[in-house]
Amino acid sequence: MALTFTDKFKIAALEFCANIVESTYYPLLYKHYAGMERHRKLRYAEGKRALLDVFRKRPAEGESSKPLFFYIHGGGWVSGKRNIRQFYCMHWADKGYVCASVGYDYALDAKHPEHLRQVFKALEFVLDRAQEYGIDTGRIVVAGESAGGYLASMMTAVATHRGLYDEAGIDFRYRQSFRPVGCLLLSGIFDPPRSLDTKFPFIKTYISAFAGENRKHFAEFFTEQYRVTAVSEDYADAAFPPTFIVGSKYDRLITESESLYEKLKSCGVRSEYYVCTGINGMHAASLDSVHGKSGRECFEKALAFMNRETMSAGNPAGDVSVAEAAADSAE
Repeated sequence: MALTFTDKFKIAALEFCANIVESTYYPLLYKHYAGMERHRKLRYAEGKRALLDVFRKRPAEGESSKPLFFYIHGGGWVSGKRNIRQFYCMHWADKGYVCASVGYDYALDAKHPEHLRQVFKALEFVLDRAQEYGIDTGRIVVAGESAGGYLASMMTAVATHRGLYDEAGIDFRYRQSFRPVGCLLLSGIFDPPRSLDTKFPFIKTYISAFAGENRKHFAEFFTEQYRVTAVSEDYADAAFPPTFIVGSKYDRLITESESLYEKLKSCGVRSEYYVCTGINGMHAASLDSVHGKSGRECFEKALAFMNRETMSAGNPAGDVSVAEAAADSAE
């Protein structure tokens, strides 16, 4: 059964309230970054919120291409503001990455897997401009927090299990060449049906929004067929790239991070798990990588992890060849 009027009202109310609360974080997270090149509100598709920002330090003459840090905001699929995440992304850009901060349509304008299709379109947009932005397309890190962490993990699942492109109806020209060298997941959800048992605030409304389904019919909706394109942890196997997982001590969703970490570790995937505490111990509060002690330490560990992975990988040409992209498009 589709969403009822009451479901839609709850989702709309949650969107409004969550975005109001997020707006109060702006002055708390604000930091000025000198020498930062900013490309804002780049439209990558037709969706209402299909916009992205690109940040990089102004390149020096003859500077080589840099790894891409592709970041997806959270907000339970019903909210989330890119401008709140810009400081976290610029922190990565300040450390030598080109950062794309990606928006996507909220429910009620989209439901799974439309969000997933959108973020792949956003990545395609960025890769089409890899030379312009100085991106080494052989060194891509996908990242996100909360619902964005879910989408980052699903992008990774699709990239390592390419049959999912067709299963989820994802049109992506670089499907043959895209494979992230690292994945950074902050307070994510990796099995939406399982997350219903976490007692995270408003979790049933969030999952209703994600699925476009009335909560009374979850049992009928969350079938094995549904899991094929919706549960990223099912694809956490030896093919998964090195992953840095961040949990938050006081977050009811921390069990999602613990479960994925244990699964990856059992498969022999290089992975690390860091639990934020103190003022960074709330859900996704590791985004404050400047003011909180635990957040700063988390960032430094994540940076060291991703630097190891991006330095050991790479495409010397620094771009995806035209022939390769054409082959992907014709597939």
